[in-house]
Amino acid sequence: MESMSTEPDTGGLLLRPKSVQLVPVIFEKDEEPPEPSRGGEKCYACIVSKKEKPELASALEEMGLEVCYSETGRKLPANVPDECRIVFVCEQFSGPDYERLVDKKFRVVGQPCVLSCRLRNKPLAPSVRPTYSCSMEGTVICFTGFKDKEMLHSVCSKAHLMGASIRKDMTSSVTHVVAHSVSGSKYKVAVGLGTPIMSEQWVNECWAHRDNIHINAHSPDMMLHKQLPFAGCHIALEGYPDDEARHMRDIATDNGGMNGELGDAGLTHLVVADTVDPSEIPVTSSRVLVVKQQWFWESIQIEACADEALYQAKESAHSRHSRQKASFNSSLHTSIDISFLEASLYSLASPGMKGLGKREARKLACSSTSTPTKGAGPPNTARYHIAAELLQTEKNFVNILSLIVKVFKEPVERPQQRGGAILSAEDSKSIFGNIPEILTVHQNIVRGLEELMAHWEESTSIGAVLLLQSDELLRVYPPFVNFFEMSKEALARCERVYPRFHAFLKVSESRSECSRQKLSELLITPVQRIPRIILLLQDLLKHTDPHHNDHSTLQQAVDSLKNVMTHINEDKRKTESQMQMFEVLRDIEDCPATVLSSHRQFLRRLDLLDISRGHSRGDPLALYIFSDSMEIARRRPSGFGMKTATKPFKHLEFLPYTYIRSIINFEDTEDVSGGFGLLVQWPEDPQEKLLVFGPENEDSSKSETVRHLAKLMADAHFSTDPDQFVVSCSADVIHSLSRSANSTTIHRALHGVRKKVKRAFSSRSRKSLASLSVHMNLQGIGEENEPPSSPDAISISMGSPNSSTSCSVPNLSYTPIHSIHRLTPVASLRTSRSKRPALGSIPSFSAVDLSHYGT
Repeated sequence: MESMSTEPDTGGLLLRPKSVQLVPVIFEKDEEPPEPSRGGEKCYACIVSKKEKPELASALEEMGLEVCYSETGRKLPANVPDECRIVFVCEQFSGPDYERLVDKKFRVVGQPCVLSCRLRNKPLAPSVRPTYSCSMEGTVICFTGFKDKEMLHSVCSKAHLMGASIRKDMTSSVTHVVAHSVSGSKYKVAVGLGTPIMSEQWVNECWAHRDNIHINAHSPDMMLHKQLPFAGCHIALEGYPDDEARHMRDIATDNGGMNGELGDAGLTHLVVADTVDPSEIPVTSSRVLVVKQQWFWESIQIEACADEALYQAKESAHSRHSRQKASFNSSLHTSIDISFLEASLYSLASPGMKGLGKREARKLACSSTSTPTKGAGPPNTARYHIAAELLQTEKNFVNILSLIVKVFKEPVERPQQRGGAILSAEDSKSIFGNIPEILTVHQNIVRGLEELMAHWEESTSIGAVLLLQSDELLRVYPPFVNFFEMSKEALARCERVYPRFHAFLKVSESRSECSRQKLSELLITPVQRIPRIILLLQDLLKHTDPHHNDHSTLQQAVDSLKNVMTHINEDKRKTESQMQMFEVLRDIEDCPATVLSSHRQFLRRLDLLDISRGHSRGDPLALYIFSDSMEIARRRPSGFGMKTATKPFKHLEFLPYTYIRSIINFEDTEDVSGGFGLLVQWPEDPQEKLLVFGPENEDSSKSETVRHLAKLMADAHFSTDPDQFVVSCSADVIHSLSRSANSTTIHRALHGVRKKVKRAFSSRSRKSLASLSVHMNLQGIGEENEPPSSPDAISISMGSPNSSTSCSVPNLSYTPIHSIHRLTPVASLRTSRSKRPALGSIPSFSAVDLSHYGT
């Protein structure tokens, strides 16, 4: 029986066996895979290999085939009949043994083909062609643009061996087009049908991974090998500025094109700028296609070379623009008519209005849009003209929002286009926000105003229309305005990252409807709209009699719009604060995630120094001030030796204001000026720790910082008196700490501290104060090589004997602030004192001691 191929002829470039087969072929093309029990006939699979392959044999047995082995495929085991249904599984698809099997028209498959079929629980596909793998199974390919016949034969053979079918003509059944260049009728048909257009590298890459049964030609990684839009194009530019021409040349090179100049041999395209008069286009060869710049950018957008016949530059530019404008206006069911106010904002009005004053422009705008009453012209009153101007500006604003939605937002989200949606839903939401909702609200306002203006009376209430939409305005505007800066950043990022979106903006912004306005300029119009409405309503209010029924309504409308602005500003401030908190988390190494909180706001950052050693040359610190807490971080030095990936700050401590007992305001000295401290007591720790800071530069104001922190502490403790949290103190404490930390005779330094405490308190002996007991715990800080001494104490009695107050100042040894270890900021989970050696060495003071010390 002679095998007949049902696939179309491809010019004799494919391998075709010429001899008549001697043994029946398993799985004829038009019949189902035979079952082992059908008529008692057995089906065999011969593995052509010198080694046993248990995995391959198991896969074949699962398909109902009797497995046998043969080293060359020429000699079969004795138990295999001379005439049977048999398939040969070859390791290599080359060599004389393989060529003999193909020449005899046996069914030949590769090991990846068998394993892939078992993985998908499918039988071997019926085919008379050798099949090495199933990487391209179900793919129908049409080749175009190949002038090298050997290259075409090689690529076709590889596609066939991977299970693909090949068609000579470009039809709707073709799933992929493999193009060597972007010229030819088949290529243009594929662009029109939206068929994926691949390069020959796609087939070669699939062949390189032919042994991987998990690789498929339709996978996203393989579909990256699309043919570039300008492959084989030799492009020259005419009429562009140097910067823009350089940018376009770079894009052309990245998309497979070659750059050239007018008159170069082999030039294929001349791209002419829109500013060039068609009559001034240079004369070129008849083979050079002269196209507009829209062809260039739309080719990038659709990721394929657009049909040059649609973008001929020598066609009348005015007629084409007129057709585009008519088509767009019919889709919007309205036209863009810009008044004098929007003309000044968006430069969309005609040049003749630029020289008009406010009054003249207003009259012109009102006269062009006023709705006449029955039997008479429009009322010649200031109130009517202002209301007409409000209506006209609302219409213009609605047209601008409609332009954004119809020309920009909807096209980038449309999935039914070549290459799919230009932007993802997330990116589109980041750029356009809730523009459609804002558009809906203002369309309702326009309808209300139109109804009033059509039946105008002096008693008409304009404010009622705005009041009716006040709640919706309050709902839709703050989210857009607050995230407007993020929208601009998202727009710039997408234009930089996605070439299709960049090309889409170039094409869309060049349309006559946009009047050469960029999308970034159009998106700012909602930000400016509410203040413009307020100005018009205030003007209308001035020309409304106080006894008019609309006067109070207009005042309420103005107040409601001002309330919208207040919410916008407040929400914007909160949003910026929340975003700054993310930046804090990003800049500080090991910063706890609990810093982020919905009720917490970032206020400011203080760059300070750790001056606990008694001098101004301390370690640099950063205090991140929040509404209910502060983050203390050490600032790393910048410059030489600092790794790029290293964050600029290192987390030291997260400190809620409820842990701070007092703010110590130290007196300024020659050595230390602007110093202040925080007396801190953590939960489950009776000791109070002193953290001492100093200014990094002379511009900082200590008094302002202290007042700000005191106000935050008062809010945290639900107090109305911030001054009660501030304690004035002499800078001798800092000097004493410095001497005690450096001296080997710690008792001398402490003896000096005792004397100063006595002198300080003796000046208040006549006042009715409580008796004070100061206990200085010197354990562990004695002389060098001296065992720890027993606790020592000094008692100082002051004031009335009927009352007494005692407090302690234990452990005056000091470890700098930057040695604080990172701890959990939640009080209930805080590490115990025994496990915090660094914090345990910070100076401990009593709040009462410091409130009287050195005052």
